[in-house]
Amino acid sequence: MAVHETAQIENATLGTVEIREYVTIHDADIDDGVQIYEGTSIKKATIHGPTDINANAYVENATVGESVQIGPNASIVGVTHDFTDTGMEFQNDTFDEIVIENGAFVGAGAVVLPGVTVGENAVVGAGTTVAEDVPSETVVRSATETVRRSL
Repeated sequence: MAVHETAQIENATLGTVEIREYVTIHDADIDDGVQIYEGTSIKKATIHGPTDINANAYVENATVGESVQIGPNASIVGVTHDFTDTGMEFQNDTFDEIVIENGAFVGAGAVVLPGVTVGENAVVGAGTTVAEDVPSETVVRSATETVRRSL
């Protein structure tokens, strides 16, 4: 495993990992066996391995479990802004950690919003925005369709 020369790593701890072209990692802990593909950004996160984070994904303020797959262009964004009577305060971030549990899958272009937990072996389908916790062994394919897996 290797870190590509174009990757930018700051204030991070890396195990034996594969980090491809133009990845940025800030304030993160990345375990052995993690593969991070081109153009991905990781900030304020803990990524357990083995895990795959596909191209152009964005992961901030999250804990990602073992054997997780995150699809290309997915956004796992554990930061937001408080709204007041006068609107949103400029540059006043509010952090609400996201947890992606072991074996979960977040599909291409999916968005996981602040404070959400995606349960063990759950699936967030491609293009789905998740604003509430996803129970273990559950498949969410759109805002109106949640399917419980039969085991």
